[in-house]
Amino acid sequence: MLSNTVNAPALAFLAALATPAFAQRAAYFTFGSSALVTESLDPLLSPGTTSTHVHSVIGGSAFSSSMDFGSTQSSKCTSVDIIADKSNYWMPNLYFHKGGKFTRVPEISPKHKVYYKFGKGDGSPDLERSEFPQGFRMMAGNSNLRSDDGSMGTGGNQLNWQCHSSGGQRATGFPSGFTDCNSAYIGGLAATMRFPSCWNGQDFNKDAPMAHMSYPTNRDGLAGCPAGFNKARFPEIMIEYWLDTKPFDGQYGANEVPWVLSNGDPTGYGFHMDFLNGWQPGVLAKAMKTCNAGNTGLGLDEPQCFGAGSIQSGAQKDACTIAPSVNEDIGATTPLNALPGCNPIQPGPGLATKPANCAVAGKVADPTSVAAPVASTTAASDPVTTTAPSDPVTTAPSDPAPSGTNDPSESGQSPASVNSKSGVWKAAGCFRDALNPRSLGQQPEWWGAQITSSNCVAHCDSIGAKYAGTENGGQCFCGNQLNKSAKVDGKCTAKCNGDASEICGGPALLSVYSLDGTVALSKRTHQRHSRHFKGIL
Repeated sequence: MLSNTVNAPALAFLAALATPAFAQRAAYFTFGSSALVTESLDPLLSPGTTSTHVHSVIGGSAFSSSMDFGSTQSSKCTSVDIIADKSNYWMPNLYFHKGGKFTRVPEISPKHKVYYKFGKGDGSPDLERSEFPQGFRMMAGNSNLRSDDGSMGTGGNQLNWQCHSSGGQRATGFPSGFTDCNSAYIGGLAATMRFPSCWNGQDFNKDAPMAHMSYPTNRDGLAGCPAGFNKARFPEIMIEYWLDTKPFDGQYGANEVPWVLSNGDPTGYGFHMDFLNGWQPGVLAKAMKTCNAGNTGLGLDEPQCFGAGSIQSGAQKDACTIAPSVNEDIGATTPLNALPGCNPIQPGPGLATKPANCAVAGKVADPTSVAAPVASTTAASDPVTTTAPSDPVTTAPSDPAPSGTNDPSESGQSPASVNSKSGVWKAAGCFRDALNPRSLGQQPEWWGAQITSSNCVAHCDSIGAKYAGTENGGQCFCGNQLNKSAKVDGKCTAKCNGDASEICGGPALLSVYSLDGTVALSKRTHQRHSRHFKGIL
């Protein structure tokens, strides 16, 4: 049963931060995930049996057709960065539909990126946020929608699809007007959705899955929750789901929309997400007090967040997979003649209906026959220190990185030089980032799992910037001035997420490059800065 006992943690944060344009400004942290399993299970809506359609699942390895909080805590590993989070999160798969065939669209790095937001609208501490109670479950979105019913706007789940091509087409449903989702530095199709955060104290009801939760108003704390939904206000969870459309380049025209969700939705409006709490009790409440990692550049393994040994390496996270318990063909290797299960395409605009005379999608295997997960909860020896700036653009360049000389420079930076469009850029050294405001640019130009100092230089060079700087393993800054900073050679030691042989600054530390290998420090506290990527993704 769901426990109604919640703790309202007192939050203490640093400065205000800018979050995505479609959300409140708020303190937050973010983490990545690998896929745990892909199969037709949904313990919220179809407990004990197969679900109506295929889902991409992340989180704790105890995921099954029937679960409670105790089940989550028995997980041997988790596919998310934070070891203490044994929760499960899942969403429908995407398929490419052409010539009567359905081909599953694979995920692309960062695959699933999860944001936890827990601050006031003005960026100051919200003292009335609670961690999720044991047994808590919720959904966002409606699988049956085939048009915008008004639930997806500013006050709702804020569903957004975006093609990360040079044009950056986006829409609430599937966008059109492109023939690929590629560019020099970002690529892929991504869906973003947020969960509600105001609770009425009741348990999840699969017959009325949204009845116990509501989205907040513009006010903060419990006063920002609608009447009847102020039993508790939780952190707001937002997830980006990244998909690799490159295998389908050239197979569709600009006026075509060849995508369909696994639930038979060709519009994108029926996208949805599910959450089943599996956080180790007390961990989230404690982190919300001080872990403003998204605004300050704190690593998730630092004391203000989750502490040493709390974050997995990428290899450990990737190794946490489980064998599917449903005997079905999801089209992972060869195209299908129909979507898995019984999911005929229903374009709407009315609500989708349950087809009659449907066969069972698949049979749930005996749990004892399912292979054990290939990982453990042993802490990573090389923790990942994920950071996130305000506008979540999280992929790295798809083009090959420019060549660099990996012999360390005199300042200890690696590579010592990078061959780029305008010439050979040289390592200028390690410099402090003032953070508020940033020393080099107001926000990172781009960030993600494949960041290196070499491809950061290439990007900054391409937009005409004088300096390039990488920070904390996975952020790239560009600008023409370095403000309120000081040189601290030898302090930048963070390995680049995209290439461990390169150095990408450190917490609040920048590995800086310029064409002549020098930097003119400025005492200005603000500077003009032009973002290369704008918008919510």
